Amino acid sequence: MDVAEHFRTILQNWWRILVVSVLIAATVYVVDASRAKQYGATAELQVTSGRAAVGQASSDDTNFLTATYATLGKSVPVVATAVAKSGLKISTTSARSRISVSQESNTGFLKVRATAASPRDAAALARGESTALTDAVINQQLAAKFGDLAELSATIRNLQAQLNGLPANNPQVPAITQALTSATAAYFQRDAQPQNRIDVVSPAVASSTPVSPRPLRDSLLALAVAFVVVSELWVIIRALGDRFSTTDDSADIMKLAGLPVLARIPKGSDADTVEAFRILRTNLMFLEGAGKPRTLAVVSANADAGKTFVAIHLAESAAALDEKVVLIDADLRKPAVHERLGVARAPGLSAVLQGADIASTLRRNGTSPFLRILPSGAPVSDPSGVLGARAFRQVLDGLRAVRLVVVDTPPGALFADAMAVASQCDATIFVLDMKTSRKRAVRATIESLERGGANIVGIVVNRAATPRPTSYYSS
Repeated sequence: MDVAEHFRTILQNWWRILVVSVLIAATVYVVDASRAKQYGATAELQVTSGRAAVGQASSDDTNFLTATYATLGKSVPVVATAVAKSGLKISTTSARSRISVSQESNTGFLKVRATAASPRDAAALARGESTALTDAVINQQLAAKFGDLAELSATIRNLQAQLNGLPANNPQVPAITQALTSATAAYFQRDAQPQNRIDVVSPAVASSTPVSPRPLRDSLLALAVAFVVVSELWVIIRALGDRFSTTDDSADIMKLAGLPVLARIPKGSDADTVEAFRILRTNLMFLEGAGKPRTLAVVSANADAGKTFVAIHLAESAAALDEKVVLIDADLRKPAVHERLGVARAPGLSAVLQGADIASTLRRNGTSPFLRILPSGAPVSDPSGVLGARAFRQVLDGLRAVRLVVVDTPPGALFADAMAVASQCDATIFVLDMKTSRKRAVRATIESLERGGANIVGIVVNRAATPRPTSYYSS
């Protein structure tokens, strides 16, 4: 299915898609409206790096510190403290799902949000989280400072003890004295070092409007999403439903097309293919009520159905009965017969339609002395016009001495050429490919050919399932 067919399917079924989407949106509205209301509260906190007090902090330092504290705010200990400070009777797990802490656009500000069943509870939970996070940062800073000072203090005591144990004239005294001085200076420097801070700049404020559920908003969003999703699902279903299945048997195809299946050409071995064309040849010889056709058009809906393959093999199978057969390539748009049979393309049918002698344009085929080929010839500007004119009828009449004329045509769903040819032939067979043909295109093309006066006598199924091997004649 191409893009045009994709959107055409949606436009043709827009009201069905809309009905399904509205039902989905209505369901979302009802479910949303039945949920308990939740209110939200928001507080804003500012993070200040300790290095900013001495002019050493950069924006990257502040951003990293703020992101770190946002993660700290969602930790279990901080949330547990927030619940305790809020006075709410909820679990830590429930509180973690109700609290969010996020950095605001790479700045030093944190946004604390909390939801609860009432504005008061939401504000209490947001305040508890703000206080708990602030306390956690302070405690974290104090713990780090205490650890550093304790380590420096132990170093100072150790150096002082070494110094006290040495005589004044010991050569190690100056080095130990210098190390003691440096450790003491580091101790006082660390003790005076500014700490990172997190301050509440906007206390928790709760809104009187519920943050959820929002039935109208959610249902409108569901309507938009459902329309897109249902549209694509509809296209997929139609595409899959429009394909032929490997399980489709002749009865299924007859029911679809309203025509008998004359032969099923398998994907299997050459022997199976040869036998399938013998069956097709025999069925054409004994058509009920139509007689044995002399001119036969081979038509398909799409370009890859295998109509040229069927036309060539049918002509070769008929010539094997030692009867004169002519294969005409009437696909003047994209001819293929001359390439597959190894003959020159021109002069050919287009020249005969313009008055050339048909006998001089027929080509011999090395596989059978009874088969002649009339290739397409040089391109023409109006293929359907020249094929629908009286000249093509004269070509067929000029081959009255031939027992069977097989005519290959362009795809019937794409061009009017096939209808022009089929309407002038005694009979038409329709080639259906199990892999590439589509049911709607097949039905539409058959109906169009029948309206144009074509005598479609049956279906040839190409690339059918390989028949099961038989041991009837095996020894």
